[in-house]
Amino acid sequence: MISQNLEAITSYLWRQSSERINHLLATETGFNISDYYYLLAIHNMKHPNFGDVADALSLTKPAISALIKRLQKHQLIEKVQSEEDKRVYYLQLTTKGKEIVEGDYQIYSHIESLISSSVSSDQLQALDCLLEVVISLIRTSQEQN
Repeated sequence: MISQNLEAITSYLWRQSSERINHLLATETGFNISDYYYLLAIHNMKHPNFGDVADALSLTKPAISALIKRLQKHQLIEKVQSEEDKRVYYLQLTTKGKEIVEGDYQIYSHIESLISSSVSSDQLQALDCLLEVVISLIRTSQEQN
């Protein structure tokens, strides 16, 4: 039963996200799920440099260079030169890149509103605690692998 519920939630989130991405990138070709994952990772890292991204994603520097070029081609990220060290470039999302990532946050907020308006505050608090436990278990599992 839990598996089916997780599948339904995941399917809904994926469908909503895909529709929004397809709308934003209607004229683009070559953008795929891996690119979305990388874009999200860069967003969550808050202005990383190439090395930071390579380390976080366990990719080689040549793979990161190709990734950066691809995301730049889609106008989703831009390189910003460091003021302190002109040899260093940081990555940040463009407005278009932020629209993709922040659109998911809007979906999450919508679901939170639906839940909040349908359950008691005690139930909402219990759900929040349960989700924190699930996230903790997932993180522990990831660290062990």
